[in-house]
Amino acid sequence: MQKAYKVALIGYLFVLVISALAPIVLNNEQLQSAVLFPLILILVYMTKMKWEEVGLNFGSLKDYVWAILYPLGICLPIILIALLTGNISEINYSEEMTGKIAYLFFMTLILAFTTEEGFFRGWLFGVLERDHINPKLILILTAIAFSLWHFPLFFIDPGFVWTMLPLYLIGGIVGGLIFGLLRYISGSIIVSSFSHALWNTIVYTLFGFGSSIGVLNIKMTGFYHPESGLLGLMFGIIFMVILWFWTSKKIGFNSTK
Repeated sequence: MQKAYKVALIGYLFVLVISALAPIVLNNEQLQSAVLFPLILILVYMTKMKWEEVGLNFGSLKDYVWAILYPLGICLPIILIALLTGNISEINYSEEMTGKIAYLFFMTLILAFTTEEGFFRGWLFGVLERDHINPKLILILTAIAFSLWHFPLFFIDPGFVWTMLPLYLIGGIVGGLIFGLLRYISGSIIVSSFSHALWNTIVYTLFGFGSSIGVLNIKMTGFYHPESGLLGLMFGIIFMVILWFWTSKKIGFNSTK
């Protein structure tokens, strides 16, 4: 096995075990993400990675266009369909929601950058890219790793029901591929973190998280939810294919990009 694969696998298992056990042992579900930051620092130090290899740069302005289009391209058509089918009856929006939404975005941006994006699109992506692994394979492997990392949520968060699992995991792979493509075309985890934060803010505010209902008051979340619903998966796959095709034509998939 190529050295990069061994390092990536050991690092991933190290993170997976600790981030899965920490919230159970200490009875705090927030620790699944929180423990990632010190683990990233440890892995970066042990593998002697440069910060630019981890994706610490801002990217270009055009990269953020794709970062914005991702959540909007999924959520807007779903909202339109829900509206036309009468599934948006009453919008639950209060005056204090604006401040809460702004707070959610900036907090999620920081957390995504220092946890999920920092590990999956940062260290894990970077350690494979440094060894000139085929970019398509890096995108697929990091997307699968990203999706499987979310599996323990179904044990530690009562808001998740097991019927959501297949769509949630498949959707996680699709989302992981999109965030990975954003990282690949920009070379930046700041770009992917921005998109990740925008995604979480829009989706969780409008559609809810777990079993909760969002501002749009859409109750058929198994169909309409962008992250765990059938429509979300369908539009997510369409967007991923479009971005993959654009990346292939404009940038190309080669290890010397």
